[in-house]
Amino acid sequence: MRSPLVTALFHGINPAMFAAAVLAGLVAAWWLFPLGLILWFVMVSRIASDRRIRMDYDMQARSGTLSARFQEQYSRVVRSQMRIFNSLMSAAGRTKTALDPVQGELETLTNRVYSLCRQMTGPENFVKVSKMNTDLDGERALLKLALDGETDPLVKREKEEALNAIDDRIKKLKKVSKLLDRVEAQLASLATTMDSILADIIRLQALGAAQAEKEAPDIIRQIRAQAKQVDEFAKEAATLA
Repeated sequence: MRSPLVTALFHGINPAMFAAAVLAGLVAAWWLFPLGLILWFVMVSRIASDRRIRMDYDMQARSGTLSARFQEQYSRVVRSQMRIFNSLMSAAGRTKTALDPVQGELETLTNRVYSLCRQMTGPENFVKVSKMNTDLDGERALLKLALDGETDPLVKREKEEALNAIDDRIKKLKKVSKLLDRVEAQLASLATTMDSILADIIRLQALGAAQAEKEAPDIIRQIRAQAKQVDEFAKEAATLA
């Protein structure tokens, strides 16, 4: 899997351009080398900064780094982002200028979604391990039964402390599980919102530049509102650590 920079270095005629710059500087005139090097650098920079290449690389690099639960949600967001990008690529003139900031906002949003999904890996593993290795409700029921029949004050106090510890674990487990469900629901809603944004962009391209210039700020506000919600979930998840 090549990074955008490596892809740019070996893309098309870029290697030949570099070789030609070196050769021209050696056999023709020395000043042709820095001139050719500048042209080569411009060509490489244009490829390396191509948004499509960056999106493809990010998607491949991030594949397998998330749990199955959140990989599906993240992949859906990325697919929506790419559909919007493809639609924006077909715009031209003032319409393209008006809508171009949308892609930058979506790229920022998608990166934040990925960060949130990675952040939820720890809490999800905690829930899985807790449910797999222990039956907290069963342990609590047995301990409560034993506590009710205990008469020794010292033993009773120890069992009360153990019962409180189990109650704390059950409370935390429920809190984490609830957050996981909320994050999953939020990401599903986000993907739906992005599909709606795609429909708006297609509509604006049909309506023309004036309408695109009028409604583009509203689309950007929608995206930033979604990014804010993602950040709020990330802050809440941080408190679970």
